[in-house]
Amino acid sequence: MRKIVKLLIIIMLINLLTGCWDRRDIEETVPVLGIGIDFIKEEERELTKSSRVKVTVQIPIPANMEQGEDVVWVMSSVGESIAGAIDNLQNKLNQELFFGHLQLIIFSQDVAKEGINKFLNYFRNLPQIRRLSWLLISENNAEDIIKSEPKLESIQALYLSHMLNNGAKTGRIPDLRLGDFFIRLSNPGQESTVVMIKANKEIIDYIGLAVFDGDEFVGSLDQPETLYYQRLMGTSGSGSNLVLSSDPTTEIDPLTIQIQEVSSKIRPIVKNKELKMNINIKVEAKVIEQLNQSNLGREKIVHQIEKRIENKIKSEVDKVIRKTQKKFQSDVWGFGEYVRAYYPSYWQKISWKQKYSNIKFNLEVKAYIRQVGMIKFEGK
Repeated sequence: MRKIVKLLIIIMLINLLTGCWDRRDIEETVPVLGIGIDFIKEEERELTKSSRVKVTVQIPIPANMEQGEDVVWVMSSVGESIAGAIDNLQNKLNQELFFGHLQLIIFSQDVAKEGINKFLNYFRNLPQIRRLSWLLISENNAEDIIKSEPKLESIQALYLSHMLNNGAKTGRIPDLRLGDFFIRLSNPGQESTVVMIKANKEIIDYIGLAVFDGDEFVGSLDQPETLYYQRLMGTSGSGSNLVLSSDPTTEIDPLTIQIQEVSSKIRPIVKNKELKMNINIKVEAKVIEQLNQSNLGREKIVHQIEKRIENKIKSEVDKVIRKTQKKFQSDVWGFGEYVRAYYPSYWQKISWKQKYSNIKFNLEVKAYIRQVGMIKFEGK
């Protein structure tokens, strides 16, 4: 018995002696912070023969930070696939490319229209890639984003990553990462959305959401539409504002409302074989800017403001829902997942893609003003 125990102890200790089997010396690797994927232009394709994909990477150069020189190195290479293009990049370097610190994966709109899952397959199978990396769609070439030069940060990938992280914290930008895209691809009742950006030489701009049908880009929601998308999803935070314009039927001139908290409840109802989605949105807000001399502390005025918020959100959310139904035929909300959960037998009998375009909605919004400010206008 003692021999068996000793043998087991030895076997266990052997495992401790293996060390880190995938260890990499930091001096032998170069971290990639951002990567962009484009199609090769037609005029360039003849020169590259069978190559079709262009990959652009951004690599930091720490040694240059104290010398005032360029602190990033932008490299591009082409190949028949992502793996082929990266192999060609690797052939130009004396150190191994390392993707463990990758912040951004950017696809051009042209690539996204053809479908990005086959290109993402490389990143999905690479253990170094974190699911929290930002997956982005560029309105122009992805290479333009990687090569942009923002004034506030010398490393472009970090600038964009910080911009997106801060926007996600305040609710101004949807917090949609690489892992979220993979999850939605596997959900039969929900299509994917990806943050969309564009850039010129010095400015990188968040412009809204790219809408997908499967893994193919089919259109986009602009910034205001994206905010109402977030409000229905219950993810719009305190960074989002709502401007109420003048209304002659009330005592309210223009006001700026800050949305502090949003929650939503979605419930499908099947009655007489007809499907309807009941959606309830609850909004808590405060007044942050007042351009008239009305006393907002009066109960009547507060109720007027709440009613106008409700009408505004209901109208705009309804428009975005109908746009996804009629223009994109893409259920980016995940309504299908609710139907699949509540009515599994009904779900099995329908084609959700065809059904989604024609389902009816019962949308209700309830707004609560929690603070109206402390400004008092007093005449002389």
